[in-house]
Amino acid sequence: MFFVNGVVIGSWLPRLPEIRDRLGIDLRTLGLTLALGGMGSLVGSSISGLVVGRIGARRAAVVSAVFLYLLLPLISVAPTAIVLAAVLATMGFIDSQADVGMNAVGIRVEQAVGRSIMTRLHGLWSLGTLIGSGASALAVLAGVGLLPLLVVLAVVGVATALGAARLVPESPPRPRVGSRSGSLAVGLMLAGGTAVFIEGAPFDWGAIFLIDVTGAGPALAGTAVILFTGGMLIGRLGGDHLVDRFGSVPTLFAGLVLSVAAMLLVVVSQVSPLALVGFSIWGLGVSVALPVLYKLAGGHHSFAEGTGLAALTVGTRLGFMVSPALVGAAAMAWNLPTALAVVVGVAAVASMITIRLTLGNVRSLRDSLPGSGVS
Repeated sequence: MFFVNGVVIGSWLPRLPEIRDRLGIDLRTLGLTLALGGMGSLVGSSISGLVVGRIGARRAAVVSAVFLYLLLPLISVAPTAIVLAAVLATMGFIDSQADVGMNAVGIRVEQAVGRSIMTRLHGLWSLGTLIGSGASALAVLAGVGLLPLLVVLAVVGVATALGAARLVPESPPRPRVGSRSGSLAVGLMLAGGTAVFIEGAPFDWGAIFLIDVTGAGPALAGTAVILFTGGMLIGRLGGDHLVDRFGSVPTLFAGLVLSVAAMLLVVVSQVSPLALVGFSIWGLGVSVALPVLYKLAGGHHSFAEGTGLAALTVGTRLGFMVSPALVGAAAMAWNLPTALAVVVGVAAVASMITIRLTLGNVRSLRDSLPGSGVS
């Protein structure tokens, strides 16, 4: 389910220029349309904990995925920007339920097998986005329109979700234990929101940095995102071993420190090769951040199932919406390297402080298992 969700996300985002041209809208209208989609996901995240608590994690993941993929082809046939915004907002709302449901089920499976798997699940999502983007590009070369591509992916997605419904067992909801849920929820929102500043900056600004700062050409500029994504994929596929050996919070902190070091390498780079090395290491460092935060949020017994994940998801989705505007404003006031250094550096420090104050007592997989006494 993680993999297919990534494939679907990666399949239509590269076709945004085609969608823009078909609708005859400018970049400002397109940006507003996408922002409304983000608002839908933010609203959905705020109630996802209630949904999971009411109907269960597996049902939330499966039902949300089915509706999400059924709506997917509408992206290619929406006749106006307003209709497209409504479709994206609805899909964002539904996807937030699927997100929390899938991660809650993933945490259950992790607890059942007795070893960390969360970074690999998120790694499969990252791999899915790469394959989805590649499939979309190949479809363009082959003359396949967006509608047929999305119809095929919708069928595959629905089949995957229904198959998962038979393979993943549902277990009784976990009651909330402890009295720190309010402060922990705020801490999770802050930790998630600041962490995505570090993850989102290379996606938003990597290509522009190479062109404006190092003088790279358009053909080379896109490799910043590719190498960053590749580093993230490698880190996520291997991060579980580090979590099991060193613990969740130490692994997370080490990754954030490595990310900041790589970011500094990027911002002081005046040549493209050095910057590209920095982007690769940046992806490797930040790769464990969100998977480990999902693990800590979903396994903490101060929350009923899904509530901690919902708080974290609200923070991450809000961070993804705010981060580009904040870096852009800082870049206008100073310059892009300084903006990245200040915003990403402050976000990393804020994330580590928040995690230490709110989640520093959750150190390893065994602390997340039932009966561990973590409250």
